[in-house]
Amino acid sequence: MVNIIEDWDVLAEYAGEKLGFYQLLDNDGKIEIRVQTGRIGFKKEVELGSDELLNKILDFCKKRRYIRVCENMRDDQFFK
Repeated sequence: MVNIIEDWDVLAEYAGEKLGFYQLLDNDGKIEIRVQTGRIGFKKEVELGSDELLNKILDFCKKRRYIRVCENMRDDQFFK
């Protein structure tokens, strides 16, 4: 389970040196960004290319070498 918070700065402070993951989802011309570290998550839908917060979050994720998730599936479905 992931506890979703509304304030990006809280996640950034909580993260410390923890490993994390992020995902970008396209929603009808908008981008939803999701970031998880530990059991804390953040998600927000923003305008593509014009949102300062999106750039700030992506920079944070890249500097800390968070892993970008492109898709997810159940463990029992991964290997066939």
